[in-house]
Amino acid sequence: MKKIELNVSRVIYGLLGVTLTFDVLLSLSQYTLYENLSSVLLLVAPILIMVYIISTQSGRKSTWKTALLFLMLFLIFVLETGVVIGHGLSPTPLFNVLAVIAYTGLIRIFLEKKWTMELSALKRWSFGLSGFYLILALIFGFFTVNQIPTEIYSNVRIFLVVLTLSVQLLLLGLSGIVLFNKLRKSIGNFAWGFTVVLLSIFGGILFYVLQADVNAQLVARFLLLVQIVMAIALIMESIYTGLSNYFKPYHKILLYLVSILPLVFLFENKFWGMSYLKEIFEIMISKLTFFAVFFSILTFIYYTIETILLWYAYSTKSYTSDLSHVEIETNYRIIVLIPCMNEELVIKNTVKSLLNTNYENLDIYVIDDASIDNTVQEVEEFQGNKRFHLLQRFQPEAQQGKGEALNWAYKKITDSYIDKGYIFEETLITIIDADSSVATDYFDKVNLVFNSDFELTGLQSKVQVINRNRDTSQDLEFGEIINATQSLRSKTNTVAFGGNGQFCKLSTLYSLHEAPWTTSLVEDFDLSLRLFLSDIYNVRNVQYDDIKIKQTGIYDDTMSLVKQRVRWAQGNIQTFKYIFPIIKSENLEFKQKLELCFTLIKPWLMAIEYVVVIYTGVVLFGTLLLFGLNDAVKSFVIIFALMVFYIFLINVVWAILYNRNSQEKFRWGHVLSDAYYLTKFLIVLSQIYPQATLRYFRSQNTWDKTKRQA
Repeated sequence: MKKIELNVSRVIYGLLGVTLTFDVLLSLSQYTLYENLSSVLLLVAPILIMVYIISTQSGRKSTWKTALLFLMLFLIFVLETGVVIGHGLSPTPLFNVLAVIAYTGLIRIFLEKKWTMELSALKRWSFGLSGFYLILALIFGFFTVNQIPTEIYSNVRIFLVVLTLSVQLLLLGLSGIVLFNKLRKSIGNFAWGFTVVLLSIFGGILFYVLQADVNAQLVARFLLLVQIVMAIALIMESIYTGLSNYFKPYHKILLYLVSILPLVFLFENKFWGMSYLKEIFEIMISKLTFFAVFFSILTFIYYTIETILLWYAYSTKSYTSDLSHVEIETNYRIIVLIPCMNEELVIKNTVKSLLNTNYENLDIYVIDDASIDNTVQEVEEFQGNKRFHLLQRFQPEAQQGKGEALNWAYKKITDSYIDKGYIFEETLITIIDADSSVATDYFDKVNLVFNSDFELTGLQSKVQVINRNRDTSQDLEFGEIINATQSLRSKTNTVAFGGNGQFCKLSTLYSLHEAPWTTSLVEDFDLSLRLFLSDIYNVRNVQYDDIKIKQTGIYDDTMSLVKQRVRWAQGNIQTFKYIFPIIKSENLEFKQKLELCFTLIKPWLMAIEYVVVIYTGVVLFGTLLLFGLNDAVKSFVIIFALMVFYIFLINVVWAILYNRNSQEKFRWGHVLSDAYYLTKFLIVLSQIYPQATLRYFRSQNTWDKTKRQA
């Protein structure tokens, strides 16, 4: 006999489907055809969609959330059983689907325990139940349309009510077993006492509700209130899922819109006479809408001013050709650190590019962080070159993050340089990614810049992203927008290190008297801030537009791109802890404090603005469903369209600047294409700050490495 293994969650989900079907069938006789369609489209279907999306997203397991949902579900079952059996009242069909909410929480703690069932029995059960659903739906549909109350209909209805409650009880039992096992692992034998107390309380509630002198209508209204609370809980959980997980933009928009349909259903039905809930809801929407409009205006002004300043700074970029008068007095020794973990696809070409430069006073250190691929084998051919060195880390010390690997190498190298008597003031240390390439005169230009100003402490290269197709958005972002940001920072003396191609004097790092790199997810920017806040005299970094380093982008893998940017965004949020030391600092000028504070606040602004935009869209959609295309909706649509056009125009300007700097012939078709890809790119990345913020508050600080693309 063939057997099939079933996951516990699938069993419970199937039982929920049974309950849902009976609920819909029960409701057919209570409402008009329009009301039935409204219920299905605005309540049942959205709940099913939300449950499916939530259950398919991975997330941190939450026992307390599961327990709370389970208790609410148990309370609903007890109250409903009491009013149906003890007082003959009809249950509130359709709202029984809120049992699904328990599933949304329980799915997060389900064990991978599987049950075994005979395949032949499963087939009979599935086909038989499907046929039963179809026959009942036809019968009840016929009775409803023709309004034929019959004794058979009444008896079948009683049967369905009992069957629905029975299925719910079975669902509760299965869910309770899973939850009990989870709690027993957490609190031990206290789980038994908790279960006994829980059953006693709910048994007492059921006994009370079954009493003849109890106001059944009041109990029914309380039952409805609990179900409404659970509906709102599901909506909040769905929105939370959307904010904390990656989705394609249009999928995410659909999730947010679908999530509020149950609220539209509640509002349309006036909360079944609960006018005070409707008033509270309207007041809340009014206050939130005022905040959304006010915050959006401030954000619009902020980004407009920022964009104008960036365009101004863009026209004042520095070039090494301006330093033709500088004489080379010192050939700086340059230490190149290349942190590697599973970089077999790219590391060889990177090392070749560095060794092909004209600069001789160069030490290249590949830091292998316990790679499990062929990274080490790929660089073995360079072992005979005096400028190349391989440093290997091994478990359990290895793979503790990029910052730890850099600090380990830094300690070994500085100890070695002290023994050799090298002058730290005449030594530069640079971090280069494993997927990079540089021009043959790259290090000569860097040496020229540091000879032009011996008090200079650091330099950040301009990053170019290699384009594999017509989508130039990542190169445009780095080459124009981020480059313009660094040019603006040159005016405020706050040029920050940005990962690839950062140079700093070894004497400056050594003067920190601590490990240069922290466990921050943006260890480069974190280092910049600590240098500015240190007692080191006159920390000053620069960027020159023609000192460039190329790196590969992430193409045809939007999820990996978003994951990378979420990590960067979360790192930027982590650096917010420096805002008060910056404000209090006596070493920083006012313009430095102003620029750094705005930089640290920006991630929070972007996260809030994202939520504001989603809120505005959801309210607009709900208003459209409830009141149609009225004047308020038309005004919001027009304003939204103008904002989208405004953003696209800004991106067109960036695309014009990008194409003017391109080696290709200037074409307006390329400008519009680049503006389109940049707009699409920014829309995709708009979700990173809410995700990063939630990860920050959940203390999820893991360093997820981006996979290289061949």
